[in-house]
Amino acid sequence: MIKVIHVLSDMKIGGAGSWLLNLLGAINKERFEIKVVLPQGSMLADKIRNSGFEVIFVEGIKDKSYDARAVNVLYYIFRAERPDIVHTHASLSARLAARRAGARIINTKHCIDGRITGIRRYAGAFINDRYCDSIIAVSEAVKRDIAENGVTNDKISVVYGGINPVKILDNKEKSLVRQKWGITEGETVVGIVARLAEVKGHKYFIDAVEIISRDNADVRFLIAGTGPKEEELRELVKQKGLTDKVVFTGFVDRIYEIFNIIDINVISSLSEALCLSLIEGMSAGKPSVATDTGGIPEVVKDGYNGFLVPPGDAERLADAILKLIYDPELRKTMGDRGREMMEKSFTADIMAEKIKELYESVVRKNRGE
Repeated sequence: MIKVIHVLSDMKIGGAGSWLLNLLGAINKERFEIKVVLPQGSMLADKIRNSGFEVIFVEGIKDKSYDARAVNVLYYIFRAERPDIVHTHASLSARLAARRAGARIINTKHCIDGRITGIRRYAGAFINDRYCDSIIAVSEAVKRDIAENGVTNDKISVVYGGINPVKILDNKEKSLVRQKWGITEGETVVGIVARLAEVKGHKYFIDAVEIISRDNADVRFLIAGTGPKEEELRELVKQKGLTDKVVFTGFVDRIYEIFNIIDINVISSLSEALCLSLIEGMSAGKPSVATDTGGIPEVVKDGYNGFLVPPGDAERLADAILKLIYDPELRKTMGDRGREMMEKSFTADIMAEKIKELYESVVRKNRGE
């Protein structure tokens, strides 16, 4: 059995947390013994324990990559647990401790940094070379970003984030969900499921809502999620006189309900490594409208399972959404294609199999096999 410890410093369930939960749900538990290190109070803890995995809490890693005291704490944990692999998610503290403890290190890169120059580029390349045995990029776009910042290609493996298809509700259940959010049966629903942060570009989505609402009264817009920009975005909706058109759902634990009732799944990000919420929408047969940035074009093929628009262009975003609002048949065709793409390339089982192969390869190399 291969022993693996994952280390994730996030307090909330973002892309990295969702990635980990999907992996844990699909990984072969007879082949791998897995424990997870988290900061005290992380929203991930209960979900991981409910999946049957042990959680180890560590102070000093909350929402940050490096803490000198945490390095020592993690070192003693790794020395006691003796994992074959420490699998990190941006935690430099854990990588330093793992190398000191003699464990192999895999780091998953969940974001795009952009071009780094000067001493930061040199330092980043050195850290990734010295304190990683392998790096997982969640998309080809992330791999290019890592390579451009000085990491050799042979150290990087692309493993797409995979999901479990969202639960599909029957018509009666969908009707009840629509009623919960005050949506009538005749309204088309356009939704965005993303953390309410600057990089997600909600401002441009709201600008697009304003454009669409000038000519179409039978559309409602759902903004699902929480984040630092929530109050600012609510105020923007109020200023634009769109409070009767836009529903802020806040945190939704049963997020499958949202994907069941939306007709068009939108992502307006300014930068995006891959975007699991697009893939979740695809699993429910929903067409996508998304920005042409990062790894999104690897998920949304323009004109096939959705439309791609330039980041920060509210008019183009509105135009693409309107095409789907006015063409229910196109929505169905693109939604069906998206579901097929998800089943072929973006399932949790496919992801888990590739991670299994990588774990086994790293362990074999360590043993000199």
